[in-house]
Amino acid sequence: MSSIPGELEMKAYQFFQRSCALVLTLLVAGVASAQQSQTDSQGFKVIVPANISITAPDAVELTHDQSDNNQTFPAQSWIVKGNLLNGVNVSFATASPFVHTSGNFKRDAGLALALGTTQGPATWTITTPTDATNYGNSVDSASVAASSNGVGRADLDLTVTFVTEQFGIFAAGDYNLTVVGTVAGN
Repeated sequence: MSSIPGELEMKAYQFFQRSCALVLTLLVAGVASAQQSQTDSQGFKVIVPANISITAPDAVELTHDQSDNNQTFPAQSWIVKGNLLNGVNVSFATASPFVHTSGNFKRDAGLALALGTTQGPATWTITTPTDATNYGNSVDSASVAASSNGVGRADLDLTVTFVTEQFGIFAAGDYNLTVVGTVAGN
């Protein structure tokens, strides 16, 4: 019987060694996997469409002061926006002088353009600051212009003048003029 307890002790000891080896292996594997790391990434992108726009202020009117002085409207701020890398060109034009609603009388129109407030990295330049119609010499149109060299927005201040010369040589009534603003990419 003495050999059986020895065998049992030996088997128990071997079992203990194998169990310890297994626990140690699992412990080392756990530590090793805890020391390993993984990374991954995700990209984010915003697509900004190209956009240019021009926005006119509301229509304005004034009553002539009955003097020989030209009648100048307050400067009107047109909002111009352009996110194009090369900037934009802007023009303001009238295809006719002021015309009486009867169609029988005309008065010349003067246009003047000035730079108001700007935002963004673009540099804005007034390329044609003034122009006027001269219907007596068959010049019925006038235009002024500006440009930018990059991304930005600007308030472009347009001043329109009703050229009087001498009060009393043109009919009473309403004289109309339309200015069209156009923006295009460079």
